[in-house]
Amino acid sequence: MTCGGPFRKRLVKNAVSIPRRVFALLVCVIAFTAFEARAGKPAALALDVTGETTPMVEPFSELETKTPIELGADATIEFLHYATCQAITVQGGRLNFTNQRYLFKGGKILKSKRAECPKKVALSGASQIGGVVFRGEKPNAPLKVNTRPSFVLVGANANGFSEIQISQDATLVLKDKLADRVFHYPKSAPTLEKGQSYKVTLTPADGGKSRSFNLKAKGRPKKNTLTLIRVD
Repeated sequence: MTCGGPFRKRLVKNAVSIPRRVFALLVCVIAFTAFEARAGKPAALALDVTGETTPMVEPFSELETKTPIELGADATIEFLHYATCQAITVQGGRLNFTNQRYLFKGGKILKSKRAECPKKVALSGASQIGGVVFRGEKPNAPLKVNTRPSFVLVGANANGFSEIQISQDATLVLKDKLADRVFHYPKSAPTLEKGQSYKVTLTPADGGKSRSFNLKAKGRPKKNTLTLIRVD
């Protein structure tokens, strides 16, 4: 972000006694703080979208606070709300989010049901998603998933990866393409063994450095259970 313009000029009159470099740094800090205050935080994941929305919402993209969404009269959005672990489908109207709630008016709530809280792993140092620490996760511990997991890439670099690999020691269990940030465990691939540990590797589309994390298979496969991989 570049500091300057009218914002900087308003402070110049009060900066006579401040060294130039210190003043420039002060301007940048204040401007960055103002920007951060305006920026939204991830609050939900769009699971399915039909019809016209403003701004346009794509399936498996995150919905943020402070970013209202206008739905056309026949448009619908099904989303997974992080704070309440609810899967909600709305039609028409205006949808918005706070850190803990979703706000909806002018349309219809078609469905609302309890959903599996998504598990998460952050590959860029982030420890939270939307201000919510998901249940049961400990720092640096292997991510516990079911034996046929589904992954969704979220964050600024979510579109930057083209391939996913799951391996155990030196043995490759599966290798598959990532389609639109989403990976559903293939029916043809061998089920992960309960209690066993594995390594997941994401390969960038541009040939850059791969990212990886460890997981441990636990429990039977559950429908619509997602693991969010944040790659900021």
